[in-house]
Amino acid sequence: MRNVLARSLGPVPPARAITRRSPSATLRHLSASSVPLRRAQSALPAFAPRHADQSFPPPIATPVTGTSSSADDSNLRAHFDQPLSPPSSSYASSSHPGLFLFPPLTDPSSLGRLTERTLIHGHAIVQRIRNAPLDPTGRELRLVVKNLDRLSDLLCGVVDMCELVRNVHPEQEWVQAADMAYERLCGLMNELNTDQGLYKSLVATLQHEHTAPLSEAETQVALTFLRDFEKSGIHLPPDLRQRVVELSDSILSLGRTFLTYASSGPSPTPLIELPDADTLLAGLGSQFITSLPRGRLGKRGSRYVTPGSWEAQMIARYAREGEARRLVYIGGVRRDEERVEVLERMLRERAELAAVLGKESWAEVVLVDKMAKTPGNVMGFLSSLADQHRPAAAADVATLQRLKAHGITGREVSSKISPAALPPLHAWDRDYYSERHLMSTTPSSSLPPISPYFSTGSAMLGLSRLFSRLYGISFRVAEMEPGEGFHPSVRRLDVVDEEEGLIGVIYCDLFSREGKPAGAAHYTVRCSRRVDDDDLAGDKLQPEWDEAYGPGLEVEGDEIRGREGRYQLPVVVLTTDFGKVEEGRPALLAWSDLETLFHEMGHALHSMIGRTDYHNVSGTRCATDFVELPSILMEHFVSSPDVLALFATHYATDEPLPLPLLQAHLAQQRSLAALETHGQILMAILDQSYHSLSASSLPTFDSTATHQALQRSIGVIPPVENTAWQTQFGHLYGYGATYYSYLFDRAIANKMWHTLFRDPEDGGSLSREGGEVLKQKVLKWGGGRDPWVMVGDLIGGAEGEVVRKGDEESMRVVGKWELK
Repeated sequence: MRNVLARSLGPVPPARAITRRSPSATLRHLSASSVPLRRAQSALPAFAPRHADQSFPPPIATPVTGTSSSADDSNLRAHFDQPLSPPSSSYASSSHPGLFLFPPLTDPSSLGRLTERTLIHGHAIVQRIRNAPLDPTGRELRLVVKNLDRLSDLLCGVVDMCELVRNVHPEQEWVQAADMAYERLCGLMNELNTDQGLYKSLVATLQHEHTAPLSEAETQVALTFLRDFEKSGIHLPPDLRQRVVELSDSILSLGRTFLTYASSGPSPTPLIELPDADTLLAGLGSQFITSLPRGRLGKRGSRYVTPGSWEAQMIARYAREGEARRLVYIGGVRRDEERVEVLERMLRERAELAAVLGKESWAEVVLVDKMAKTPGNVMGFLSSLADQHRPAAAADVATLQRLKAHGITGREVSSKISPAALPPLHAWDRDYYSERHLMSTTPSSSLPPISPYFSTGSAMLGLSRLFSRLYGISFRVAEMEPGEGFHPSVRRLDVVDEEEGLIGVIYCDLFSREGKPAGAAHYTVRCSRRVDDDDLAGDKLQPEWDEAYGPGLEVEGDEIRGREGRYQLPVVVLTTDFGKVEEGRPALLAWSDLETLFHEMGHALHSMIGRTDYHNVSGTRCATDFVELPSILMEHFVSSPDVLALFATHYATDEPLPLPLLQAHLAQQRSLAALETHGQILMAILDQSYHSLSASSLPTFDSTATHQALQRSIGVIPPVENTAWQTQFGHLYGYGATYYSYLFDRAIANKMWHTLFRDPEDGGSLSREGGEVLKQKVLKWGGGRDPWVMVGDLIGGAEGEVVRKGDEESMRVVGKWELK
């Protein structure tokens, strides 16, 4: 999804669960709203067993403080570990200051008024840009890039905020109002993407000899708009341009429907019937079995299970009888004709849109401004990865096959026996034997839990200390005004730079609640940009707009020490599903939760540090195959003993996390990692295959057959007939043709980690020098610089010079870098 004035990502589940994103693309609403959850979720069990409190000396280290005061540290930890009091203080009020302290957002109906005002103001800026070539002084032409960026910010300021509200706000009135505003403004964006007046003014701006030439940043923004206009068919005759708008609108609607299906999990009906449940579920306990609904009359021994329920997950992981697991597996991924049709229609319309734009496939359209550039480069990268990882993944499968053979024969099976001589491992066997493997390598009775060392508050404290060490940036607790938040459990953090002062705000919606979507996301509610040089007078704003619709979202901006001008500071929201804070007990994080928090905070910090003069290149508004880099790099930090020493203490005793306990859990986490990685490679290739459709192949396209053929050719576990897992792969919408980005950025992140943070003499993973290099050469630019140049400059040397070119050879170099 891309838009000239647009850029957004909307929530979607994590693969095996899945992840997120939003509309189409020229007004650049694409990659900023919510940055994708994290990589595909592991099929393995949660990282923390729930047993014993055996001590494991020695500890990692005595925890150390960052540059903030002990009072700040105490406040930050308590801010997330203790219930808010009173519970409604941050939520409802008779005197409402506006959601996120935005004055126009006082109630659901205010969204309608704000939308009307935004449409009127937007049309005024559009007309101004169209008329710019008529200005004999050339002044208006010189302002075209700035005004396009302002137009983008004006529209996205509402659309991105609505993307958050419609996904996480607990009140249906707000959700419905956000849906309406979102649809209206996205419809306008799709029209503007093919507006020839805007396009001609931009071309004239680039060709004009200005008294003050365009800066490097302006040129980058202008070229970004130019490419996006051309990707939207601006060069086409009127009837085809209209078809582009129609297809874009339809794809947006289909994508939203597809995401709704994918994020909700399998259809809850029909129920899965388990005949002779006492036999099939033997070992799960009579209480569990009797809790399941009974079967129909005449089938007294049968029980029913809801697809995707926790009961189904328990059966998949712990039922000894393979038939029980098979029934539950097939019931959870069975072919749903309606869902398959939504996906295939979306893919067919993308292929048709590509043909209208004169391209062979949707992948060719999407990749033109990505680091990879062409579908051939992507497939070369993925094929190389598949070849490298398939043997290790097959070895993991053989390990599970031996466990299966042991269960059948009751005898140990030699590792020398060929996998072909072992019983096959079916898709419904994977979770069960993965659990058995985990128990056989690290018995749960001997491994104490790790989650008591990770309260949500201590983890947030650790992130603040880490960022202080690396970048001189820390978090400060900010009490919220009544009505500022959208739920009582939301907490606010001010982000403070030791030199520049306040640089942004993060709202943390971290805890579970009824009706809240599962998964994690980073939403950009407002991007950074310079605002003191906005020529609002030239927009010819009318006083009656305020009288009729109230104020807009325009701000005077803040001064930042050491920088010229005034800036609109970024506002982001992080959402996760971490459980609840109770009196006397904080929400404790499993290892996967901790990784998720660090990952999403990598996106948030990119939004804070990437404060450019222009909305369209700030923070996470960069190439899709670059946007995951900062967040994946954070996953390296989370497993560093130096970093964990900053905060990992037992929530009740303050005992530091013992190093051997950490090592044991990390070994557990990495068990069968090759199998998981190979699964991600297969999903990325599936994404490319679907989006490499040409118009000529549409009549015979079958998404299920394509998926199963791919499983047979490069998979390590055979496909299952009459299933259609692909309808649960939500990334196919938001990351259409770019799901490879996770793997691509994993390779780059691993290289950066070893380049900057592995030398103990330079501070290791807490190196301020390494942090400053990362900040100055990568993070601060947002999307305002060629990512290949940023990576090459950071890597340095001869290898860096090759990478800077950003060509096919550069892709091959990255393909040789190891994944974490």
